[in-house]
Amino acid sequence: MAQAESSNAVPDAAPATSLRDWRIDFWRGLAIVFIFWNHSVDNVMSWFTTKYLGLSDSAELFVFLSGYAMASMFLAKFLSRPVMAMPYAVSRAFTLYLHHLAAFIVIATLAALYREYLGSSVMERDLFIRPFLGATNTVLPKLAMLAYLPPLLDILPLYILLTLLVGVLFFAFRDSWRYYLIFAAVVWAFAMVTGVTLSSYPDTRLWTFNPFAWQAVFLVGFVTCVARDEPWLRRVVESPVTVALSITIVTVGFVAAAPWATLGLLPWRPLSLITDYADKANASPIRLIHFLALAHLATVLVKRDHPLGSSTFGRWMVLIGRRSLPLFVISTVFAAMSHGVFDWFGKSAPVQIAYSVGMAGVLVGLAVIADALGRATRGGGGAASGPNRAPRKAPETSVSACDLAPAPSR
Repeated sequence: MAQAESSNAVPDAAPATSLRDWRIDFWRGLAIVFIFWNHSVDNVMSWFTTKYLGLSDSAELFVFLSGYAMASMFLAKFLSRPVMAMPYAVSRAFTLYLHHLAAFIVIATLAALYREYLGSSVMERDLFIRPFLGATNTVLPKLAMLAYLPPLLDILPLYILLTLLVGVLFFAFRDSWRYYLIFAAVVWAFAMVTGVTLSSYPDTRLWTFNPFAWQAVFLVGFVTCVARDEPWLRRVVESPVTVALSITIVTVGFVAAAPWATLGLLPWRPLSLITDYADKANASPIRLIHFLALAHLATVLVKRDHPLGSSTFGRWMVLIGRRSLPLFVISTVFAAMSHGVFDWFGKSAPVQIAYSVGMAGVLVGLAVIADALGRATRGGGGAASGPNRAPRKAPETSVSACDLAPAPSR
């Protein structure tokens, strides 16, 4: 989720190496579209994401980039005054909390209206809204305390806790990336050994994303930004051996996922044992390793000067990524609406494709409008979304060390 301060940051007109790395916002925007498609009920468009093609999916990408974006902003603003990271984290967490409540109110309203005017309670049932409408006095306090998390409304509460956590950790560790890794590993191991997690209403339900485990994914993204300029990390990323290893991991993940079996073409799952241990709720290391291999290959294949950055599609995804918090909430509402749309119009492939592509187009349109409004209120040029776009003026403090992304040595 974009941090407001870093999401719209573009450096002052200067050398090309000082431009914000457009790829971060691009992948963040693409993750939002993918999560929307994956969360739309029984959606054929999920096959255009990584959901069925490997051992990880867009959740890892989104949480990883959230940690990366947080580190980017913290290094830019709080490195010399880390005590300010804590009040900022509280403020940011409160903003996320309000967005979470707003998303629930809209989804619950749509579910109630769907039942009232179309005579179907499918949205109430599928989205677990009935407990709230039937026992509001009991469930409302639990909603306020993040103890009632209906489906689709589980990522923002996770991010709220992680934002508060990193505010404390940054005050203690600042830019010492090793300490973040040690903390992440210790807490994850504790969660695996003890089985500790958080429950949701009713008590038999658990958080979809165990925060004691998923903090590791978030902090790995945080550390990636903090340690970005470390020579050893550059060598690892550029090493042919590492590239070969990443290709091997991705290939093994594809075979283990066995998309042909999921499609019902061939009941052959030669590496099903791997998927048995790829536990999403507890952030299995298998999933994280697979995601990091994908991220590594994406970094190698899509350089900063890649033409994708200056393409229309690239600019659309960048604009979504730069305003990812409100657009993520809107995409969550769209995913909830799919339960009603597919119930009313049917779940045929044309209906699913039309709705998925159409709502993705709405997200693009909203991002373009938001960018135009931002340019109008700032009185400046358009946001630099790719390697060939001209930079515009912006405050110097809005650029972080992680946004500069110097080209790797060759």
